[in-house]
Amino acid sequence: MRDVFRAMAVVTMLSVAAFANAQQHVTSGDEIDYQPAILKASDGARVVVFERLDASSFFGDLWITRSTDGGDTWSAPAAIIATGANERHPALVETAPSQFTLFYLKGQSASTSFRIFRATSGDGTSFAEQGQIDLGWATGGEINPHVIRHADGTLTMSYQRLGSGAGVYVAESSDDGVTWDTLKTQIAASAQLPRIAFRESDGLYLATYQTGGTSLHLHVKTTTDVRDWSADARDFAATGNNHDSLPVVMPDDAFVVFYIRAAGSQFDVAFRRSLDGIDWADPVAVTDTPDADDVEPHPLVGDSAVSVELYWGRDEPAGSLTHDIVREARVVVNDSIFADSFES
Repeated sequence: MRDVFRAMAVVTMLSVAAFANAQQHVTSGDEIDYQPAILKASDGARVVVFERLDASSFFGDLWITRSTDGGDTWSAPAAIIATGANERHPALVETAPSQFTLFYLKGQSASTSFRIFRATSGDGTSFAEQGQIDLGWATGGEINPHVIRHADGTLTMSYQRLGSGAGVYVAESSDDGVTWDTLKTQIAASAQLPRIAFRESDGLYLATYQTGGTSLHLHVKTTTDVRDWSADARDFAATGNNHDSLPVVMPDDAFVVFYIRAAGSQFDVAFRRSLDGIDWADPVAVTDTPDADDVEPHPLVGDSAVSVELYWGRDEPAGSLTHDIVREARVVVNDSIFADSFES
């Protein structure tokens, strides 16, 4: 009987894997759609804000699409932040039911012009720009915001600084992102593209970021004091070429970090899981697409401790600069739950 149960478990996992490989397009066409910020709103709608890039200048505008049927179908994309400036790297939060705030970088081609801006929405469809936020810097150079919301309403933002004070930083807001602390708390120097997660059960922060030039390496840091990141960084993906890390906390309190890793001349999506942010399970591949380039994975965590929805940008064929936002409805991140249930 024990062998029968084990066989059933294998069949279940194979069925889950087959289901997980069903990827769908959220956007399509010849445009460069990149960097999705995804949330499930209080009314159940899925909201994706993404960059749409100009192929000649790589300047971006921010566009939106929504799904009210669990991700099966999506509204026609619409521009929400679109000016002559370069607007990229959206970070979207819902601060109260039907109250949304969007953060993004904005500027011209010179890095010193970049600032992080804020826009708000009362319906999750149209957004009104509210201006740049003050993070304490006298000159421009702030890019790549990533924002999470705590249970008490506090917002934590990780961001990157170019030019003077180059590195990755963190700031917090207690008024839904209108104002932020100006302490310029550094996570790491000479680093790029930080993203942050917070575990409510024990107050543990986990930050991920990348370092290097042509080939990038990923690192993690943890702390229970958002003002103190003095602990040594730990290597997360220190061989090969690795980019675009994004950590989340699962309902079982495990950390999962999604990222991309080079496979020849293109990239595939992978993840690693950890219970403490220190010891990490081996990487698990999400995509294996020799003819496509998969970038900027953004997971949507729900009630399941086993799986997430995953959104990312796919350029197919690789090098065509026709990225679409794609979605996988169920990526299993903890298949040990299936095996453990048959061990006793």
